[in-house]
Amino acid sequence: MARLRHLLSLSTLLVGAASTAAAHAFEIEHSKASYADRKYQYELRVRLDAPLDRVEAVLRDYESYPTLDTRILEARIVERPAEHVALLETKLRACFGPFCRNVKRLERVEESAGGLAAITDPARSDVRFGETHTSLSAAGEGGTLVSYRTSITPGFWIPPFAGRRWMLSTLANATSDLFMNVEERAKK
Repeated sequence: MARLRHLLSLSTLLVGAASTAAAHAFEIEHSKASYADRKYQYELRVRLDAPLDRVEAVLRDYESYPTLDTRILEARIVERPAEHVALLETKLRACFGPFCRNVKRLERVEESAGGLAAITDPARSDVRFGETHTSLSAAGEGGTLVSYRTSITPGFWIPPFAGRRWMLSTLANATSDLFMNVEERAKK
């Protein structure tokens, strides 16, 4: 009986330690969603418990994006017109309460050491304007600090009032979830 109590105490301690470690791994330092000048904007600064080179590798594995974000239905490189440049086509499911639609987007992604800049081609997208910047830097022992900023003007109708709140909430939640999944994948 004493041995069983000891094993239960030990397993409780291990579960508690694992939960504490997981809770401190993904740390949001800044998160801000806003709407101005017909643009939905989101800024995120997050510390990941994964090495910079692995985080960068996961973010540059564009065709695996559907495994990082359930809203992304498809992602494929259409062309590589230059070294460190990818034309990336994505199709994602956008929902604003009961209103859902598939959204097509073609972006020119420019890769730099520790960074990505994606500019949407509005002529080939369901988006009038889109620009996303991601920068990575080493943080502590084996960690990565991610600074992410995006600005989007949809090329489709979003219900006013509630639709704006849903869009801003979706941007914040989906981006946080994405980077949690990036961290998990980069740790492997």
